[in-house]
Amino acid sequence: MNYVSQILSYISGTPDITEVYLVPKAPPVDKKDGKLIKITDTVFTPEDVRDTLLALKSYASPLLGPLGSEGTFSFGIQNVGRLRVSYVTQRGSYVVNIVKIPYQVPLLENVCQDPKTVQRIDELIRLYTSGIVLVLGNSHARVSTFVYSLLQHISRNYQKIILVLEKPLSFLLRHDKSLVIQREVGLDTPTFEEGLRDVAYVNPDIVYVSYREILLAEEVLHIINVVDLNTLVIFYSPYMSEEAVLKSFERHRKLVRSVIKVGPSDDGKLSIAITNTAP
Repeated sequence: MNYVSQILSYISGTPDITEVYLVPKAPPVDKKDGKLIKITDTVFTPEDVRDTLLALKSYASPLLGPLGSEGTFSFGIQNVGRLRVSYVTQRGSYVVNIVKIPYQVPLLENVCQDPKTVQRIDELIRLYTSGIVLVLGNSHARVSTFVYSLLQHISRNYQKIILVLEKPLSFLLRHDKSLVIQREVGLDTPTFEEGLRDVAYVNPDIVYVSYREILLAEEVLHIINVVDLNTLVIFYSPYMSEEAVLKSFERHRKLVRSVIKVGPSDDGKLSIAITNTAP
């Protein structure tokens, strides 16, 4: 059975970031503050999960093709937010993760626990016109919120060309003092590799890459080539550990300007630890 209307109704009922899981032989749950909250007592069958996933995909671009055994897509709901849907298979059945991020990107000063974080970000942007900033964190939703708040802050206060390369897009940014170009891998460009190659056509000042796969050595070189264009690259991978990310850039550590760690805080805001690594 297709339960998409019930799922979307629940997601639309809260203004906050929402993360919902659909797993066969279990009721749908909302992961919130480290707890799993049941949305309904209905236990989903594998067919329920599949039918609901297919209904969700009907909201996304038809260019994405068939579901396959794993994947991700996104779409927006007016006055609600943008939904990022990721799925894998277990023993032939789908497991689905749905993250809703509100359209309104929060102000950087409102999401950071320490008021001095904004000042340190400003120092970073003014000091470095090229190099790599690595963003680390265990929660994709938290890190995406922070990075997009950071990009919005840059757009409002600096005259830059900002390019986002992500799969799928988390937020939609507006032009302000800066111009913002957002490219979704799988729709606007077939792969991250080609998207990084295309950067030279735009010549941006800042590139944000949210890479959802294991980073191969040749792909690191594509990022280095972007840095060589006198560009500041902000990099985040939700599926790579801190150790794996740092190891990927080990041979190019001299280009890493800063490492930013994003975590939770007791007051519900984000704990941001910024370590400058440039000599």
